[in-house]
Amino acid sequence: MNEFPVVLVINCGSSSIKFSVLDASDCEVLMSGIADGINSENAFLSVNGGEPAPLAHHSYEGALKAIAFELEKRNLNDSVALIGHRIAHGGSIFTESAIITDEVIDNIRRVSPLAPLHNYANLSGIESAQQLFPGVTQVAVFDTSFHQTMAPEAYLYGLPWKYYEELGVRRYGFHGTSHRYVSQRAHSLLNLAEDDSGLVVAHLGNGASICAVRNGQSVDTSMGMTPLEGLMMGTRSGDVDFGAMSWVASQTNQSLGDLERVVNKESGLLGISGLSSDLRVSGKSLA
Repeated sequence: MNEFPVVLVINCGSSSIKFSVLDASDCEVLMSGIADGINSENAFLSVNGGEPAPLAHHSYEGALKAIAFELEKRNLNDSVALIGHRIAHGGSIFTESAIITDEVIDNIRRVSPLAPLHNYANLSGIESAQQLFPGVTQVAVFDTSFHQTMAPEAYLYGLPWKYYEELGVRRYGFHGTSHRYVSQRAHSLLNLAEDDSGLVVAHLGNGASICAVRNGQSVDTSMGMTPLEGLMMGTRSGDVDFGAMSWVASQTNQSLGDLERVVNKESGLLGISGLSSDLRVSGKSLA
């Protein structure tokens, strides 16, 4: 390892890998990019906002190999001192970030059915990074861990207790990494005492959530057991009366799987506008 260590940050999504390389001393971004269209013929890699280059291998492993090659071209491979992975769902097992071990990987796999589109991709990223950067310490940072300070009255649903006890049905919350960072920056910029403050933090993007933060800890949040609950989003409905969906099912003969696709992929701003999940696009069209 050379004398200028860097941190590689990896966010493996359902069809993409976003990454950044940071100077370990001051967190300056030295390099960033995205590999998108993974597991499709259209997979590509773009570095530092440059032109997309087709990926020869379309898997997560192939994409990470291409990213590692970009680091190597910049003489950064041997400088990687730490790798951080964003993990979508840590269930109630992980209350904070964790150094990745075999046990941590097993526990991530245990809770992966709660977020199958993302967690299995996260695991692919971990396994590929272990092969490409052997011996480098890797850390899992969980979207859900910041919300593990919520009290039962905030995270329990009004459902039979057995669903919580036997199936883990409860509110977990998401965007925790974002909510934690924004609340910490607000405390710093506004000169607030972290042990005597109350904030409402909004994470607004294609996915959106709000979080109540008291004395630096999450006490409530709008997302629930999955990232579907809460605010209306780009393609996700947010909160909808279950009775309304039951009525739709009875009138249209759609299955639970059909309706799950509707509320996750065809609703929100896209569903309301009939045009786009991007407010900039639909706003221009409706102006």
